[in-house]
Amino acid sequence: MTQAVQTQEAAEQRESLLMRLVRRFADSRELTLLILVAALAIVMSVVYPNNFPTAPNLRAVLLNLAPVGILVCGMMLLMIAGSFDLSCGSTLALTGVWAGVVAGWWGWPAEIAILVGITVGALAGLVNGLIVTRIGINALIATLGTLTIYRSLTYVTAGTGVTPISDAFAAYGRASDPFLRIQSPFWVMLVIVLVGSWLVSRTRFFRQFYFVGGNPRAAQLSGIRVDRLTLVAFIIMGALAGIAGVFGAARLNSAVVNAGVGIELKVITATVLGGASLKGGEGTIIGGILGVLFIALIENAMIINAIGVFWQGMVVGLVLLFAVSLDRFKSSGRV
Repeated sequence: MTQAVQTQEAAEQRESLLMRLVRRFADSRELTLLILVAALAIVMSVVYPNNFPTAPNLRAVLLNLAPVGILVCGMMLLMIAGSFDLSCGSTLALTGVWAGVVAGWWGWPAEIAILVGITVGALAGLVNGLIVTRIGINALIATLGTLTIYRSLTYVTAGTGVTPISDAFAAYGRASDPFLRIQSPFWVMLVIVLVGSWLVSRTRFFRQFYFVGGNPRAAQLSGIRVDRLTLVAFIIMGALAGIAGVFGAARLNSAVVNAGVGIELKVITATVLGGASLKGGEGTIIGGILGVLFIALIENAMIINAIGVFWQGMVVGLVLLFAVSLDRFKSSGRV
């Protein structure tokens, strides 16, 4: 009997140790993702030595994750504030098309086209924010509706798209650094990540978003203007979608009307994987970017293995379910 009790106590101690490890990893999402990304990169370098660790492939991975990374910065801020935006992919396409129309069809300077694209994105975010904060429609329904509206406006604006736009406009998306030779969208994303991370973690104004997402009622009673901050978050999300859309169109020298289709799934997956809670009040931009990098590596491994795009979507969906489950277990106190 004594031996049975000792065996049971030992098993409970092992389970307790395992749960403590799981809880530590769950609480430090950035550390967990950093370890997973490093481990995945090492495994891929060993398994695919002629494909993965090559300079062209790594440049392609970093360049392709740039639009998702830019959008994740805005989505993370929104989810910290307790909201989200399903229309970001449609906004990306709409802004790219407007920039293409201004530079390609109207012949205006590339700088004005870029400014117009970003402004269109900010206005789209403003509309989303007003629908949520002034009319009081749930963000899920509001942005699901504007997802369709903005995509339709994209087709109405440019039909089949604008191709080519102009060499002057394309130069902004194709410029690369002299050392790593990575084109400008990646560097634009990196600047946004660094500035956004500093703002969210160090400035008083942006720290308020955590209070808004954590407990909107308490934030309201403490004098924080919850609706105004939510509106600001939607405008920032729209402007970042504009930046992603404009630089994406510039890199291709083409404004594609179906750009960004389905990208909102990757954005939300990376954001939740990076530590954002569906209840709000949690998450960091660095965590979100690590989530983007993790998904990008998985997709790159599937591309190297010539796995179809439909299977890639399934994997992203499974990663989203895993991330949401981890958040659920963490919220319930089971990890």
